[in-house]
Amino acid sequence: MILENWMTKLRSALSARVSLFVMGLFAGSALTLLVLYFPTELVKIHWPDDDTGQPSVTRLDRPTIDLPTNARIEARIRYYLQPGRRTDLLSSYERSGRYMSIIAAILEEYDMPASLAYLPVLESRFLPQGRSRRGAAGLWQLMPGTASDYGLKYNRWIDERFDPEKATVVAVEYLKYLHDRFGNWELALAAYNCGPTQLKRVMRRDQTNDFWKLRGLPRETYNFVPNFYAILHILTDHEKYGVTLPALSDPLDYETIEINSTFSVDQIAQLAKVPPKIIRKLNPALLANIAPGGAYSIRVPMGIKEQFLEQHKKNPFDEVEITYTTHRIRRGDTLSKIATRYGTTVQAIMADNNLRSSRWIKAGMKLRITSVSVRETSPADSTLNQSVLNDSPSEAGKVRITYRVEKDGLALKTVARYFAVSSAEIKEWNQWLQSDRLQYGEELRIIKSAAGMVLHKTRRGDSLWKIARRYHTTVGSLKRWNRLTSSRIYPGSNLIVGLR
Repeated sequence: MILENWMTKLRSALSARVSLFVMGLFAGSALTLLVLYFPTELVKIHWPDDDTGQPSVTRLDRPTIDLPTNARIEARIRYYLQPGRRTDLLSSYERSGRYMSIIAAILEEYDMPASLAYLPVLESRFLPQGRSRRGAAGLWQLMPGTASDYGLKYNRWIDERFDPEKATVVAVEYLKYLHDRFGNWELALAAYNCGPTQLKRVMRRDQTNDFWKLRGLPRETYNFVPNFYAILHILTDHEKYGVTLPALSDPLDYETIEINSTFSVDQIAQLAKVPPKIIRKLNPALLANIAPGGAYSIRVPMGIKEQFLEQHKKNPFDEVEITYTTHRIRRGDTLSKIATRYGTTVQAIMADNNLRSSRWIKAGMKLRITSVSVRETSPADSTLNQSVLNDSPSEAGKVRITYRVEKDGLALKTVARYFAVSSAEIKEWNQWLQSDRLQYGEELRIIKSAAGMVLHKTRRGDSLWKIARRYHTTVGSLKRWNRLTSSRIYPGSNLIVGLR
C-alpha cells in the first residue's frame, strides 16, 4: 500500500515537471517569434536631441577617455581644490573660452576625444605665450623639435607654437600618433610630457606597460596623468566637488588677410585703423614687429578686412625688406660695435646666431647679420598692389573641389575651416543642404579662386610628409584637400598644398 502511494506521488510530480517543460518550450518559442517578427520601429532606441536640434547619437561614435579613480588621482583632486589652486584652475577654465571652439573643431576633425581640449589647462593655463624652462612654448607647450617635425615655423621672426590654431593641429596629430603607438591614453599622455623615447626606457626598466605601476618616471610625468584626470573630474562634475564654474571668455573672432611680402605690424595696424597691440594679440606667433616674408595670413578683427583692402589701394604702405649679411669677426670687434655698424641690436645678432652670451665670439668667427630696411613705394607701383594681396574681385579663374563626407554628424563649420571659406558660402554653393550637420556620403561643392590656392607638382622622391613640411601644412590637410585615401603619390601630379 505504501509503495503504491509513493508511485502515485512520483507519477504526479513527473507529470507536473513535464507540463512545466512543455509550457516552457511554448513560451520560449513565442518570445522568439515575438523578437523576430515584432516591428523594429517599436524597439529602436531613440537618443535625445542636443541643443542644436541634431541627434546626439553621432557623439557616441567618437572615442572617449575613461576617467579612473584611485588614490593618486584623489590626492591630486584634493590638491586642485585648495584655495589658491582652485582659483588658478577656474581662471584657466575661464580663459579657455577664447580657444575652445577652435580646439573642439580640430579634435572633431581628427576624431579625437573631446576631453583633450582641457589639456592646455595643465600645460599652459590657456596662456598662449607661456614658456617653460625646458624650452616648451604655447598653449600645448610644444618642444622645438616636435614643432619642427610637424612643420611649424620656428625662427627669429616667428614661432608658430604660439599660434593657437596651428599649435592645436600639431598637438592633436602628435597625441594621435602617441596613442596609436602606446595603445592607451595614460601612456600617450605620459609620452607627451616626457617624450616617447624616455617612456619606452622606463617601461623596459620597470618591465610593465601599466602606467600606474611605473616607478622610474620623472616626477613631473609621474604626476602629469593624475593631474589631468583630476582636472577632468573637477570640471566635468564640478557640483560634486562644490565648485562653481565661471562664465567662459568670449571666443576669438577674427578674419584673415593673406600677405605675400614683408610688412611691419605697425603698418598693418595703421591701415586697419586699430592699435598695434590688437594685431599682436591676434597674431601671437609674431615674435618681432615684422610679419615674415612669403605667404602669411595676418589676423585682424572682424569687419576690418574690407576697410584694410580699400585703404591699401588708396595708400599703399612702404615695403619692408630684410637682407642677410655675413660678417667675419676681427680682433677688437664686439657685438655692440657690430650691431651699430649694421643698424641692428645685440639681442638680434645673438638670436640669429644662437649665442648664449655676447662674449662668446672670437676673431675669425662668422656671424649672420639681419638688416631691416624700408623701400618707399609709390601709389603707382602696380606690382605691389597686384601681388601683395590676393583679394582682387576681378579674378576670373575658379577651381571647383568636390568634398565627400566620410562620417555622420560632421559639422559644416569644420568643413568650412578645412577650405578657408565660410559656412554661408558652402550653403550658397550647395543649396540642397538642410542642416549644419553633414551625413556620410554627401558630396559638397567647394569653389575656390585659383589665386587662393597653392599648387605643387610632385617630383620623384616627393612624399606627403616632405611636401607638408615644405609648405608648412599637415599630411591630414593634404589628404583632405586632394581627396587622397592613402599616402601614395606619383610624380607629375598637381597637389593642392595651400588654401587661402
